[in-house]
Amino acid sequence: MSKIQINNVGKVFRRSGGPQSQAVTALRSLDLQVSEGEFVTLVGPSGCGKSTLLDILAGLSLPDSGQVLVDGRPITGPGLERSVVFQQYALFPWRTAVANVEVGLESQARGKGGLTKQERRARATEYLRLVGLQGREERYPNELSGGMRQRVAIARALAHEPQVLLMDEPFAALDAQTREQLQDLLLQVWQRTGTTIIFITHGIEEAVYLGQRVAVMSSQPGTIREIIDIDLGDKSAVQDIRSTGRFGAYRHQIWNLLHHQDLPTGSTDIDDAEHVAAVVAA
Repeated sequence: MSKIQINNVGKVFRRSGGPQSQAVTALRSLDLQVSEGEFVTLVGPSGCGKSTLLDILAGLSLPDSGQVLVDGRPITGPGLERSVVFQQYALFPWRTAVANVEVGLESQARGKGGLTKQERRARATEYLRLVGLQGREERYPNELSGGMRQRVAIARALAHEPQVLLMDEPFAALDAQTREQLQDLLLQVWQRTGTTIIFITHGIEEAVYLGQRVAVMSSQPGTIREIIDIDLGDKSAVQDIRSTGRFGAYRHQIWNLLHHQDLPTGSTDIDDAEHVAAVVAA
């Protein structure tokens, strides 16, 4: 059974006012299955409903039709088995890095099986180390760079050890070099923790680099147009995987899908797409 099952999900926003109320269909008949420990990226045009889908997965919004299941149980609201990282860091400016990471652990402490204060500090420190912020535990957000703040946000999301990590364009506001560094960091954390990750992005290259599969969404109303299996081999074995023909082929294939273009007749797999990308590049 899939870890996450998104079955025929639809979402409509209704705007009141004026002579008639207006309805905007954000999602329609959207289906997606995500396996345990899988890293799936979602890419699509602006306004296609990517963030709406993430809100539903997080339990911040409910679908108007269909259902979303985690381990076979419907999502009815936020839950500790799911954690979210947004584009904005949303750190408390009056709390240090380690104290920000402890926030989620404090809510656990009030429930059954919660951690003691000492255990919370140790757990928060461990996850700050995991994201490369050892030695900066007592820094306040205004003393950290944008990339460091997002590392704190990732550590906070992971510290209570969720089963599912939902990420809504978490690196979009960062410069290119920092973004690539955090992409590599996220892959390392994912490989170490085995957390199921759904990562929303506008960037085709980011989607290809991070995802085991890339789900390409159509424009509004949003649905899954196609799912691309990504096989780049061992990324660490290639100095610049993004410059390879295979990476370029995936990028070209997804670009075509986003722009409603099909590959030439007879192009049925990524090897054909790789050839097309090489011709275009030439």
